[in-house]
Amino acid sequence: MANAFKIYNRADIVNFMNTGTSQAPVYTRMQGFTEGGKSLNSSTYDRRYIDEKTERSTVTGYSTEIAYSFDRIVGNEIHETIANVHDNELVGESVSILTVNTKTNEARLRDYSIIPDADGDSTDAYTYSGTFHADGDITEGTATVSADGMTATFTPTASI
Repeated sequence: MANAFKIYNRADIVNFMNTGTSQAPVYTRMQGFTEGGKSLNSSTYDRRYIDEKTERSTVTGYSTEIAYSFDRIVGNEIHETIANVHDNELVGESVSILTVNTKTNEARLRDYSIIPDADGDSTDAYTYSGTFHADGDITEGTATVSADGMTATFTPTASI
């Protein structure tokens, strides 16, 4: 009997970084990353009422971040941007990341601050790691990925 459901492959949810300008964005596929998991880091309002046995929690906000790690690839514009922040200990640097579900073309665009952590931790390849920390609201929309999968265009539908 055939499996009744299909799971998403990690490669079905792809990140693209704006390598253009805010007026003329060019969303380029983020290649060579070995880590890219998102943590929501929910903020909650927790309380226990005197007439109840259990505590209640209400989500009041998020401190979303994407952990990153990559093998630095020669000539990769995205790697050069992030490595520049690490190598020169720059502050206040942010990037726009478009996350695309390639099965549905649903997309979310958000600005993230680059928070460097470490580099040079591997003996095989020169690696960089850190987090992209949310630096604004999400804009939902749809994306069209180019035939070669290397770029995407974004059409916004709503901000959340």
